Amino acid sequence: MLKPMIAVLMAACCALAGAQEAARTIPAYNTYLVPPYSIDATRGLARALAARLNAELPPEYQLDFRQIPRTRLHAAELSKDERFDGVVLLIAPRFVGDPYMTRYLWSKPLFVDCNLLVSGRLQPIEYEGAASLTGRRFAGVRGYRYELIDQMAVTHRLQREDSQDELSGLQKVGLGRADFTVVPYTIYAYAAADKELGSQLHVASRAHQCFTRRILIGKANPPGLLKALNQAIDAMAAGEHWRALLGSYHLDLDVLAQWTAHPPADGQVVEVRGNAVR
Repeated sequence: MLKPMIAVLMAACCALAGAQEAARTIPAYNTYLVPPYSIDATRGLARALAARLNAELPPEYQLDFRQIPRTRLHAAELSKDERFDGVVLLIAPRFVGDPYMTRYLWSKPLFVDCNLLVSGRLQPIEYEGAASLTGRRFAGVRGYRYELIDQMAVTHRLQREDSQDELSGLQKVGLGRADFTVVPYTIYAYAAADKELGSQLHVASRAHQCFTRRILIGKANPPGLLKALNQAIDAMAAGEHWRALLGSYHLDLDVLAQWTAHPPADGQVVEVRGNAVR
């Protein structure tokens, strides 16, 4: 009688060990360290997205949410190339040097975002391409790449001064310490909800650049992770929770749709493939 019981216990232990081994915790990085993506240690859109994805993912995959500056992500993680075994939330392929989506795997779109050109209300700039930026002071973010603006900075057609994050750039512009900055609609909308800051800022009528936010998936991850994430994104898009979640951070997808309906002033529509705004 004892031997059969031992055999049953051993089988149960082996099954439990197998289940634990099959479960995979995936590092999930967020490089946007300002609201609405990161508000504090427990709140933010990026953290909420990771939690929502975990609720939809099968039990063998669970995301371990982590915050990391963009420069450190490049130096410590993405430099591993095909050995990178994490994911990066809410990023666009061109922003990490992968415009053709071959260096990493990429999820379905989460939503389209637009980089807006923001100047001071007292000296507003209407964006009409490079000519409207020549001789200006640009407030950028350390470690970020900016289409057209980087080229102009290298050739000294404008002056680039970097800060630690997008909010610092907006504050510089509001105080007149820089002429303009470029920030995603998602970040601007949350920051401008502060009426004091919002009253100091002017948004050009045309976007600088529009792009699709996705999830970057390192090629060293299990082969089933991409499919599982895409299915989780589909499940989110089919319900009302995702739209309501974005609304709680002052983000209006209908407003985003209006931005993307009008081409940016310099024609830069970056990697928006077959995507209706979600």
